[in-house]
Amino acid sequence: MPDWITNVTTTQVDPVLSVLVTRLVLAWFCGCVVAWLASRQRPAGAPDTLTLTLILMSILIAMATQIIGDNIARAFSLVGALSIVRFRTAVPETRDVAFVLAAVVVGMAVGAGQYWVSGIGLVVVGMATQINRTDAAKPNKRTNEKTANRWRLTLVVGLSATSGWEAEIDRFTESHQLISAETTRRGGAMELIYRISPTPGTNPVELIAALNALPTVESVATKEF
Repeated sequence: MPDWITNVTTTQVDPVLSVLVTRLVLAWFCGCVVAWLASRQRPAGAPDTLTLTLILMSILIAMATQIIGDNIARAFSLVGALSIVRFRTAVPETRDVAFVLAAVVVGMAVGAGQYWVSGIGLVVVGMATQINRTDAAKPNKRTNEKTANRWRLTLVVGLSATSGWEAEIDRFTESHQLISAETTRRGGAMELIYRISPTPGTNPVELIAALNALPTVESVATKEF
């Protein structure tokens, strides 16, 4: 067999167990750093959907780099195998795409033994995210308090009813907004959904009891956003 074929299909260096474990643990740590930087850029109150993904991606890319090594045939085989995977969930923010790429590059650098690249790269990425931090990602205590104190109020009223319940809603809330209205019970009633900000100390049981006492209201339900 020609030498060039042997060089292409044979991995030149396989790391010993201690090196492999060290690289995977470092990839885990670097993934945690990337996830932490991403969480600091997340707007207040936004759900956390990337932390575990970023950590696992960094580890898996480091593993993939170890598997490929210097073997071009393995590289093409791995690309073919990974092409089966499709991401069906859209990334909500373009900012998150950058953190996904950061996890991939850091994992690849650690897997290839380029520790300085991964370490200095994380430092530079961290500095860039802090210096260019967006206003939406900065903590706002007042906004958090207002967001946490919102309820979803669902009313079912008679189809002929036009008013009466909003006065009771005003009595228990600082503000309210109608966000949905549709017919229900085969067109015999209307379902109204409000987003409300209750006044401090408001008891949801009292609100439900007051609304349910109205003759035009057929049912009431509320839950916190």
